[in-house]
Amino acid sequence: MRGTSRNPWRWMTDARVTYALKVLMLLVLAFYAGEFILEILVRIRAVVYIVIAAIFLAYLIYPAVVRLRRRMPLVLAIVVVYAGIVLGIVVAALFIVPHVMDDVQRLVARYPDLASKFNSLVYNPNDPLAASLPSWLRAEIAQAPVQIAQWVQLRGLQTAGHVVVVLAGTIAIVAVFIVVPVVTAYLLLDLEQLKESLAAIVPADRWRDTMSLLSEIDGVIGGFIRGQLLVALFVGVLITIALMLLHVPYPYLFGLLAFFGDLIPYVGAVLAFLPAFFSAILTNGWVNALLVTLAFVAIFEAEGHLIAPTVVGRQVKLSAFVVIVALLIGGEVAGLFGMLIAVPVAGVVRVVATRVVEAAKSKPPPS
Repeated sequence: MRGTSRNPWRWMTDARVTYALKVLMLLVLAFYAGEFILEILVRIRAVVYIVIAAIFLAYLIYPAVVRLRRRMPLVLAIVVVYAGIVLGIVVAALFIVPHVMDDVQRLVARYPDLASKFNSLVYNPNDPLAASLPSWLRAEIAQAPVQIAQWVQLRGLQTAGHVVVVLAGTIAIVAVFIVVPVVTAYLLLDLEQLKESLAAIVPADRWRDTMSLLSEIDGVIGGFIRGQLLVALFVGVLITIALMLLHVPYPYLFGLLAFFGDLIPYVGAVLAFLPAFFSAILTNGWVNALLVTLAFVAIFEAEGHLIAPTVVGRQVKLSAFVVIVALLIGGEVAGLFGMLIAVPVAGVVRVVATRVVEAAKSKPPPS
């Protein structure tokens, strides 16, 4: 009797073992089902990209459509929003693109001179920082401009050629400028019908929980998309203004790099800072480069502690570590596109996982 009472396996009842086996079987089936679904998605990835782009665009314009719908029909509201987007693109093309192209042309023309100045700066014996570096490290740093130029010539021009070929193709133009907006419009028009179809599938006693879950997911995705776009615009504009005030060459180009880079969290800072920093050193000296560094630090501190937590953080609720891991996984799986959608996907996973854990706690396994 005493040995039986001290049996360490007494908790392993038939009910618990059966429950554990069921959970294990479901996990294995979910793994194989996920692998099968992923293989299908890879085969139809063009359609997947279009659908995801349409969903992102729908989240982006939905608040404006809702406001306009109070005064006009839904179709007209969507048309007005699309007209506003086209007008914004035209204005940006007229006022921003010429400045960016001018910066690019001046950078290409001055690049050999900048590379020569950079080489002289690295091997300057009167510079205390350069003189303190080991000879092998100075040699590696001095080769950086040449390696960058070679990379641009081999990879950059090749990539640009592919981009031009793709953009020149009618399929890409139709997908970007026609198919995605049309799919987005139909998605917005069919929202009520989709809600009714969902109500017909979900049991009545689960309807409130289902709508609560979808509402939370909607807040995560919509908050991130709209918030990150606003944050990236804020960073790009401030960096452009700061570089103009500090008389750093190519401010529009570096500001545009910061805008696009900041669409992916933690990427915009490095993407725009390094070229701006070296441009300031080679053109205006160390003092100006230090001021550029301070300006970037101030802007990204404001973004990280004031703007992004208010605009984005409340919806996504992910730590910096989780965001970085999600970006690495997204980049490994789907490249740049995967990095763009990694954070909202991680936010959705967090919401679903939280609901599953709460449901498991409320319904303990049978004893």
